[in-house]
Amino acid sequence: MTDAPQSPEPAPAAPGAPAGKNALAIVGMILGIVALVLLCIPYIAIPVAIVGLILSILGAKKAKETGVGAGMAKAGMILCIIALALNVLMLIAGAAVWAWFGMGGGQEIIRKAAEDAARAPSP
Repeated sequence: MTDAPQSPEPAPAAPGAPAGKNALAIVGMILGIVALVLLCIPYIAIPVAIVGLILSILGAKKAKETGVGAGMAKAGMILCIIALALNVLMLIAGAAVWAWFGMGGGQEIIRKAAEDAARAPSP
């Protein structure tokens, strides 16, 4: 009986090469992507972006110590900041439109346009 050949052991990592992964940076980047995808739902996107930003910052701190995941942490921070900024701009724009029509300014313009269209001769 012959013994089955055993698989060789994996080669050790090169000296100075970073080992492992930075889970905080990965999750922060993923949450940044999710926050951008959910941009039209600010009640979900804003908390997701805030959590993603916090995790990306923690991932960047861990990357300084271990040397792993600095790029993903930076990408996560950038994506989360962009998502937060766009959500804030959308909320401001929505509030401005609501205030404009709620105060009667937009309603007056629409009423005048409807009257002008009604007075115009039909082709």
